[in-house]
This record gives sequence, C-alpha cells and structure tokens, in this order.
Amino acid sequence: MSRAPRIRFVESARPERSLGLGVIGLGTVGTGTLKVLAEHQREIERRLGCGLDLKVICSRSVHKRDFSRLRQHARLATDWKEVVRDPEVDIVVELVGVLSTARAIAFAAMDAGKHLVTANKQLVAEYGVQLAERGRAHRVGLGIEACVAGGTPVLHAVREGLAGENFTAVYGILNGTTNYTLTEMERRNCSFAEALAEAKEKGFAEPDPTFDVEGHDASYKIAILAMMCFGQAVRVRDIPVEGITRIAPVDFAYAHRLNHTLRLVAGALSRPGNRLEIFVRPMMIPTASRLASVAGATNGVLLVGAKGGNTSITGAGAGGEPTGVAVLSDVVQIARSVVQGGARSTPFGYENWRPSRVAAPDDNVVATYLRLVVRDQPGILGRVCAILGRHRINIDSVLQEPDCVKRRLPFVMTLEQTQQKHVTRALKEIARLPFLAERPLLIPFADLP
Repeated sequence: MSRAPRIRFVESARPERSLGLGVIGLGTVGTGTLKVLAEHQREIERRLGCGLDLKVICSRSVHKRDFSRLRQHARLATDWKEVVRDPEVDIVVELVGVLSTARAIAFAAMDAGKHLVTANKQLVAEYGVQLAERGRAHRVGLGIEACVAGGTPVLHAVREGLAGENFTAVYGILNGTTNYTLTEMERRNCSFAEALAEAKEKGFAEPDPTFDVEGHDASYKIAILAMMCFGQAVRVRDIPVEGITRIAPVDFAYAHRLNHTLRLVAGALSRPGNRLEIFVRPMMIPTASRLASVAGATNGVLLVGAKGGNTSITGAGAGGEPTGVAVLSDVVQIARSVVQGGARSTPFGYENWRPSRVAAPDDNVVATYLRLVVRDQPGILGRVCAILGRHRINIDSVLQEPDCVKRRLPFVMTLEQTQQKHVTRALKEIARLPFLAERPLLIPFADLP
C-alpha cells in the first residue's frame, strides 16, 4: 500500500519587491508603531507578499532613542523634510501631534508623490477634503484608520464592510479618558476629581486633560465619522461641545433610578433636507443600550442603518500598540494597492461631497434630565414648575435622594420631549432664581437602540 507523499511547509523567502517607509514622530503612537513592526514584520510581509523596508525614522529626539530591537537599520533624521525628499521612501507615516507641522508634512508628502498614513485626528477633521483631493490629483493613497477609536477598525467597517448601507445615525464613546473617568465615578461612587486623578496615574489621561474632558477630542472624531457616514465635511467649530466636568456621583444615583447611565456621547444624525444634527455632550443612556456597557478606557461606536439595522463596534481606543496596529493596517492596505497596480484610495468612502448643513441645536426635540442644587426653603418646586409651564414644558417626574444636606439639596426633574429652544429659555430663567446653590445641570436622554 503506497504512502501519501509528505508535504513540507517551508517559510518562503522575503519577497523581492519592497516598499520604503519613513516614520515621522516618536510619541506614544510612533513608538508603538515601531514596536509592532519590529515584532510582527515577517507576518505582515507574509500577508502582503511585498517587503516593507523601514528607511528613515524622524524625530527631534531620535538620536536619544534605542532602536536595537528593529530588524532593519534605518537612517535617523531630525528634519521631516529629509523623509519627504528621500527617493527610497514610498509611504510617509506621519505621527506628529502638532497640527501645523502635521499639515505641512502631509501636504508636502502627497505633493511629492508619496503615499500618506496619519493618526492625526485634527488634521483629518480640519483638512480631510483637501487631503482627499491631493490624493486624487497625485494618485497616492491616504490612510486614516488610526484617527478614530485607535486600534478598533471603525472607519474600515464604515468604508468597506458597510459601504452599501444608508446610515441614519452614528453614536460614539470616542474618548478613553472621559469614559474611564465616568465609569470609575459610577463604579466607586467617587468624585470627578478623584476618578480623573486615577486616570492620570494609570496613563489614561494627559497631565493636562482639558482637551479630553471638555469634549474637544471627541468633536474631531465625530467630524470624521460624519464625513465617512454621510459624505458631508463638517467644520469642527460648528459642532456644539459640552464636557463632563460638572457630572457628580449623585447624577449616577439618579440615573440608576431611571434605568440609565451617563456617558460622554458624540453623535451625528441625518435630518431632512440633507442636514446633520451633530454634537458632543454627556447623555443619559438606557442601561439596555449597547453603548451603556462600554466601560473603562474602551471606545465604542453604534452605527444605525436604514436597511442593515444596528452595528456596534467596541475595542481599544488608545495606546501606542493598538493604534500602531491601525497605522500598519493602513500601510498594508496602501502597499497592497500599489502591488496590484492601483495606488489611489478613497479614504472617506465618498468621491463626491455634499455641502455641510448642520441643524441648529434649538430645533432638536429632546427629553431632558434637570438637576438643581438649592438652599432648601418653601416654594422652590412651585417657582420652578411655573417657569417650565410658561415655556410649555411638561414634567415627567420629580426625584430626590434622601439624606442630603439642606443647604445644598439636590433634586432632579425629568422633562418630557420638547424643542430644545424651549428648555434653553426656561433654563436661563431658572438659573436666576435666588435659592440656587449652583448652576442647573441639564443632560439630554439619548434615544439609543
């Protein structure tokens, strides 16, 4: 009886064809990208069928770094222009934090016929259309996956996996610092300051976390998601933004009584007339919602489609190595395109753009949570109710947690759905009442699946 021949698998030789990489920036993402490349380069090349040669590493502090773990001997440079001018560099990986420098690198690289991969969300949110047009003009690829949700392939899912969908809304928990802070406040019943201090200790928050906790980081990311989902380039300055600094442990106590929790939500919704409702703000989320389970420094995105239903994606939203995986995934995508003879990509999933039309927030219809902190005295509820009544706002419920100090007594009113402009006007009147111990806090309820 003859025996079947033994099949031997031999590791293939390194591909003859290769593309040159130039990496600019050695912050958290740059360092993480090089680490992932050093550890997984052979596997990446095996998937690609093409070699990746690290030609240049550029940073002002590059000569102080240890690159002994790299498989390749790359040239070191302190001037990014050397990377752009290097004829051996095919793909420029821009990982610089300063917007003006990132913009200069990106435009110069594409004008020089180099493919570009960037992790700079501000650059893509502010100049995405110009970058896409330059890519089209010079027939070069543009990779932006690392700009939103770090190592979680949200943009790829929108652009490729759900390209046939007609999105009606996208919601995201897009900032790890704020989500870690809020979920720790909820878990431990601690103050905002205590939770944020712990986030700093664990490396989830910057020494100055203002950009994150005031919602600005998330505003750039939702601008990019709006471009991807709706084909509209939204100006970041047109996005209403509210941070989480006024959230207190008592708000979670009330939220739980209402079967909700609190998260900083970035959202974009399609409205009639090709308008977009877009925002970043704390919201009351039903505990049954998929986003309610997104905890810690994790990011989550909920895509609402007209035909395919709802798609949720969660994963690592920050960190050098997870984001480095997204950066190198873009490198692989571009390299595959080059190998197959077509270098240009459509990074935002649209070839044509609609004019940006952002709906006025005052026209939105919302149900709201209103928390008041007062110096207790007779007649408080009657005066507040009278103001709400004059503005045609119906009260759904009034809640008060027990054992509160009378001179700083918090209580909550939930308000039925009405146009936001009515609530805004009423709130201005309520804020002038003499018995208030602090400004009223208004948080919308999110109507999430």
